[in-house]
Amino acid sequence: MKVDAYSILIILSVLVVLSYIFNYLSSLLKIPSVLLLITSGIGLNYAASQLHMQLPPTKTLLEILGITGLIFIVLEASLDLSIQRSKLPLIGKAFMSALILLSSSAGLIALLFSTYYNTSFQQAVIHAIPLSVISSAIAIPSVQRMTEDKKEFIVYESTFSDILGIIAFNYFLASYDSGLAALFSFSWDIILILFISVISTAFLVFLLSHATTHIRFFLTFAILILTYSAAKHFHLPSLILVLCFGLVLNNFHRINFPFIHKILPFTRLTDVSKELKLMTAETAFIIRTFFFLLFGYSINLSLLVSSEVLVIGISIIAITLLLRFIFLRYFLKINSAPLTLIAPRGLITILLFYSIPDDQKLQGLSEGVLFIVIVFTGVMMTIGLLLNKNSPAEKAEDVI
Repeated sequence: MKVDAYSILIILSVLVVLSYIFNYLSSLLKIPSVLLLITSGIGLNYAASQLHMQLPPTKTLLEILGITGLIFIVLEASLDLSIQRSKLPLIGKAFMSALILLSSSAGLIALLFSTYYNTSFQQAVIHAIPLSVISSAIAIPSVQRMTEDKKEFIVYESTFSDILGIIAFNYFLASYDSGLAALFSFSWDIILILFISVISTAFLVFLLSHATTHIRFFLTFAILILTYSAAKHFHLPSLILVLCFGLVLNNFHRINFPFIHKILPFTRLTDVSKELKLMTAETAFIIRTFFFLLFGYSINLSLLVSSEVLVIGISIIAITLLLRFIFLRYFLKINSAPLTLIAPRGLITILLFYSIPDDQKLQGLSEGVLFIVIVFTGVMMTIGLLLNKNSPAEKAEDVI
């Protein structure tokens, strides 16, 4: 069956409308809209095969949508983050949670892979890191109705997890053949991306505050994506750049240097920041919609009937849940069942997993494991959101 341009436009429009409906149902049923989108993608694949529709390959488009989606989702989150001295303890706990849980999860999952697949620990770690990163693409939109302290903890933790996961992934890829030389390269990369972030952020904020044209937001997005992609081309942890830009734009009013007040019209920046938040949220929503639909469409369901896939997938989920419970409860002293269960895997997991070079891929590890982990951690998060709804007695001091 031949698909013409109008049919494609109809399908795309229907999918966007469905995504808005899923977003509404998600807030009512406490089911992450991502799971509904993935299921719809699977259904779309089935319908296409039944109608003999020839759709183009999706892997390259999936990667492009994933990268841009990650940029906009982290930007959307950082534009909502307020840096205050009173919040430093919460930010510190979120960072420690992201760092320790990412490290320990990746270590145990790598041990599982190296034992089960009889491979080196370093090769196993490269595959374990993507499965250990909390997905800000799923977590951030899902916790908007939680109390402010819990929401900010998840936003900071998932954003830190994304950044640290990408840094660790790039480090282990670089050190796969070069050994200790990668450590010096890694340190230089961090210094370089911080310098680039400061310069780029200053330029973008100046552009937004002085641009007279109404068409300035997509120019800003284009420059941000260009800088991000160029830095990524040199294997720099460029997500730091996005986080830096969002944090500065949302907290510029706290800058007390007089010469900056002369350069930047703060009143204008406040209005621009509000408009940018709306544009970012809308764009992130559309990109997230098509990314997870395409991911569901691209899944080979025959991989899921394997007992090996189920055993490995459930083992990874058990490791994730156990470590998170122990660390939050006994190290950070956070006694919150909802926060324990909110650790979804998603967009960044898929992106990193697909970016593993062919010569370093672990033979025998099925993509079905990816699907199992994403779906089951999504179900865990659903349970956590339901528990949060039914336990209003939990107080802010449980987190801070």
